[in-house]
Amino acid sequence: MNSSSNIIEIPGLIQNRTSKKILFADEGLTIEKPLSFDPTLFIPGENISAFRFGVKDLYGYKFVFGRQYFIETKDFKNKIFRLKLNSYYGIRRKTYYRIWSELLQYLWDFYLVNQLSYYTELYNIQQIFELAGVTFHSDGISWDKNNKLLWNEIAVKSYQTYFMIHHIDNPKKYKCCVFSIDWNAVVLQSLLKDIVKEHKKTTKSSFL
Repeated sequence: MNSSSNIIEIPGLIQNRTSKKILFADEGLTIEKPLSFDPTLFIPGENISAFRFGVKDLYGYKFVFGRQYFIETKDFKNKIFRLKLNSYYGIRRKTYYRIWSELLQYLWDFYLVNQLSYYTELYNIQQIFELAGVTFHSDGISWDKNNKLLWNEIAVKSYQTYFMIHHIDNPKKYKCCVFSIDWNAVVLQSLLKDIVKEHKKTTKSSFL
């Protein structure tokens, strides 16, 4: 990875030659394929509305023969762009995992952190909005007619591939958000953690 120019180079599965080159810039994301005749793909940063990511095993008839690291971005017209790194029989497994992690960090730093700021501002002005299947109200959140939590009732538990939103005293009242399925689940996770932390500080200071 060349961090000074925000470039990530992805080697081929067998050869060390670069099969894909990902360039990150404020104006957008560029994907080049030096070993292919495919045209260069450019995704304007302002068009990236959501992303999701994950890791899944690749199965043969009776056994796992590989692993896929994937990232999907979506624009405001619901067009999906997919980036997949496939490791077979352990080849490039550690390398592709490292590159996948770096790609996620760059996506967050260049494009998704702005979305977190946007939704934070909506929360600050008490605007009703929806994010990753959760509706934000002035007094709390809801995800259907029968499930609403006030700000001081929310607990968030994070795991490697998903996170849980639940009532602080009733774990059975919960919603599960999966990073590989739910668009912008990680943005929702960050926003809720910040809000819950803020309300805990407010509650604590009120008793001082």
